[in-house]
Amino acid sequence: MKQKIWFLSLFACLIASNVWAADAGLRFIKTRGEVWCGTDLSSGSYAYQDETGYWRGIDSDLCRVFSAAVFGRTDRFKLVDVKAEQANAAIANNKIDIMLGDAPATASKDISGRITQAEIIYYVRQMFLAHKNNGASSMEDFKGKKVCVVTGTDDYYNFQDFSDKYKLDLRPLFFRDASSAKNAFLLKRCDLYTGNELYLKSIIQNMSDTSVQIEILPEVIADKPVYAQVLKDNQNLRTSIKWIINALTLAEKKGITSKNIAIFIGLKDGSVKNLLGVNPDLWDKFQLNPTWVRTVINELGNYGEIYDKNLGDLSQLKIERGKNNLIENGGLIDAHSFY
Repeated sequence: MKQKIWFLSLFACLIASNVWAADAGLRFIKTRGEVWCGTDLSSGSYAYQDETGYWRGIDSDLCRVFSAAVFGRTDRFKLVDVKAEQANAAIANNKIDIMLGDAPATASKDISGRITQAEIIYYVRQMFLAHKNNGASSMEDFKGKKVCVVTGTDDYYNFQDFSDKYKLDLRPLFFRDASSAKNAFLLKRCDLYTGNELYLKSIIQNMSDTSVQIEILPEVIADKPVYAQVLKDNQNLRTSIKWIINALTLAEKKGITSKNIAIFIGLKDGSVKNLLGVNPDLWDKFQLNPTWVRTVINELGNYGEIYDKNLGDLSQLKIERGKNNLIENGGLIDAHSFY
């Protein structure tokens, strides 16, 4: 009888621990009082501080969004310098809650790693960076040349497919991280460097040596999704992030902007009422602040406004929206009603 009671107690503890693990993401964040977001701070592209110390960049604003959703205000966040190849260990060891940036999301990493994708946050184009005045007029002129590429990422596989498709016989020169690959390219150890457009443009903008002339070639190797990634066990956090991102895109789909949000608060549309927390029950079930969307729209804007400010026409990067348009505008970004 005692053995049976002991077994049942152990079984109950295991169930309780699993429930705690699934809910731990938000619990830990709320207890700590901050959302910790990982991104490559050394690149100067995803997140960086201006001369006043204010955090700018797409990952800075996304972390502000998560802060608002959890705490009702956009200043309860910390950005942690985590390189793409460090993402799995950083999340598994509770160094961060959410990985942003352009961390690899491959099948093998999904199976063997501790982290998984919560939601697509945007798409980037994989392209080539080249030295100017190389005499090349087309990709044929780079046939057989060396290409700096980060090992263990989809950049390599996309680049290899591109090379095979056009019979370019491009030769990869592998590096463990983007910074090492960039430095090797600038030292002309390879003729090309392949990576995402956001990172490549930041390299050009941050060049202090004016004698080095580089440019992005027009060829697009692939359109890559960039994900917010979390610990596999934290299903509550994973689900919350999915619907937090959806809230931004749904606001854009509904035409809710930083300039007109007050008009929408009194509408009878049930999905909008849930979205803006007029009906707070749904966000309460997520254990998130019911009016966080109003806070974010007022301070940062909807998905399109955040994109334009950090990546698009209103930014220094001037990356065309393309695949990052809503589906109804010819892109790949979806928005689901909120019921």
